[in-house]
Amino acid sequence: MKRIMAAGIAATAICLSMNANASSMTYVDYSIGTVDYDSSSSSGDYSAFTASIETPILPLISVESIDLNDFDILKLGIGASIDLGSASNIYGLVHYNDYDDEDSDISFRVGINSTISDRLEVRLSHTMYSDQDGRDNTKLSLGYYLTQNFSVSGNYAVADTYNIMSATARLSF
Repeated sequence: MKRIMAAGIAATAICLSMNANASSMTYVDYSIGTVDYDSSSSSGDYSAFTASIETPILPLISVESIDLNDFDILKLGIGASIDLGSASNIYGLVHYNDYDDEDSDISFRVGINSTISDRLEVRLSHTMYSDQDGRDNTKLSLGYYLTQNFSVSGNYAVADTYNIMSATARLSF
């Protein structure tokens, strides 16, 4: 009897983890990693908490809190996403950025998310800042869905003055 229950639980877990959906832009995620600076050959800690919500009034609302080696950025944004088939979407966001010791500015992000197999998703985005050219960056992520709504990913972001390698845990809704 225990073997039948264990097999049933395993089969249920496998069924729930199939068919990852890249088109959902409602999620929360947390990233942790390291930042390497080009100018001083130094490195530091990186972490980010992101919440993205699709709403009927505004197509997409995004909030990000980033700690870039003790330099804090709070990003509040709005945007939209468009499905490309059943397994991909493109999106755009405009963020108001509040820095802990600098003047605020605006950033623009465009990206694409695409499911490349039942459990793998690739994400590519480019962010441009209005007043902080050194922070413009391109980010590539490869995510693996443990279940339909929970994934982990490895990320690499490259900018003019720094590079970030991080890992992310994401819960999609």
